[in-house]
Amino acid sequence: MTSLTPRAARLVAELEAWERRTITLAELWPLFARADPASATLATRRADLATTIAALVDAGVVTTSRNVDRTAQPALPARLTMTPPTATASAGVLARAVPWRPELSWAATARLTVGQVGVLQAVNAWFRDRGRDPDILPLRERSLEIFGYEKRLDALLGTSLFGPARLTLPLLRTFRSRPPLPVRRIGNGPILLVVENADTFDSLRRVLATVPSAVGHMAWGAGGAFEASVLSVSEMPEVRSIAYFGDLDADGLRIPVSADLSALAEGLPSVRPADGLYRLLLERGIAQPGQTPVEADRALTLATWLGDSAAPVERLLRDGVRIPQEAVSARVLADTVNDWLPDMC
Repeated sequence: MTSLTPRAARLVAELEAWERRTITLAELWPLFARADPASATLATRRADLATTIAALVDAGVVTTSRNVDRTAQPALPARLTMTPPTATASAGVLARAVPWRPELSWAATARLTVGQVGVLQAVNAWFRDRGRDPDILPLRERSLEIFGYEKRLDALLGTSLFGPARLTLPLLRTFRSRPPLPVRRIGNGPILLVVENADTFDSLRRVLATVPSAVGHMAWGAGGAFEASVLSVSEMPEVRSIAYFGDLDADGLRIPVSADLSALAEGLPSVRPADGLYRLLLERGIAQPGQTPVEADRALTLATWLGDSAAPVERLLRDGVRIPQEAVSARVLADTVNDWLPDMC
C-alpha cells in the first residue's frame, strides 16, 4: 500500500477510537457518516463504503467476516475486525507519501497508526486551505471545520497527537470554551458545593440556608456539563475548595473524576467528594439494578476518588447497580444535617 484516500484514513481513525476491535455493519454506518459527512445523503454511499472497506482490507488494517449483508448491492461484510491499533509499516508508508505542511513535518517520521495519519491529513488540508486565516474559533467550531464532525478534537486532545512539538490548541487557533456554571451564593465561606442533579441541588440549597456553614456557593453541575464548566471556577477567586455530590453510578463518578483532572490542569482547586453526603447516600439509599456491570479495573479507578467510601461503591459498580442521589431527600438532609455538614469543611 502506498496511500489511503482521506476518506479511508478518516474511517480508520473512527475505528481506532471504537470501544471494541470488532464492529458490526449496523455500528459501522454512523462511523462512516462521521468520517465522510458528504456521502451521508448520496445514492452511492453503499458503494463508497464497500470501496473504503476493500482499501482497508488491502492495507491490512481490518479483516472481514465471512457473513455478508446482501439486502442491497454491493454486498457488505456483516462484521469488521480491527488489527491491533499499533504503529504499522503501512502507516509509515502512508505518512511518508504525504506532502506535509511545515507545521506537520514531524508526521513523516513519527510513530503513528493509520488512523492518526488520516487525522493529520485532514489537519494538513486545513493548513493548506485555511492556514493563513487569522480567526480564532472555539474548539468544536474548529473541529467541525477541519473534520466535518464537531466532537473529533475533543476525542483527540488526550492522545499522542497533541503535545509539545505536535498539535496544540494555539497551533490550530482554537480554545476550549468555558460553559457557564449555574451558581448561587449562599454564604461567605470558601467552599463551592457542586450537585449533579437539579432536585437535590434545590433540597441542599434550602437546608444550607438554615444553618451556618463553610459553603459559600452552590452550583448545579447539570450532569456531564460539569466536566467542562468546572473551568468557570477560575472566575471565582473566593472559592478555595470544590466539593462534589452526585449519583453513585459510573457516570456519576466519571464526571467529577474528569472534572478534577481538568481543574488541576488549570491550577484550580481539586474536585473532592462531599464525604458526609456520600456516606449518607450509602446508608439511606436503595440500590437500583439494571446497570451495565463495570469492569473491575474501571470500577476501582472510579471508586478510588471517593476515598474511604470506595470499597462499597466499587462493589455497586461491578454488580451493575446504582444509587441515585435523590435518595437523600430534603427531609433526610434536614434531619441529618449535623451528621453530614461537618465533613464539608
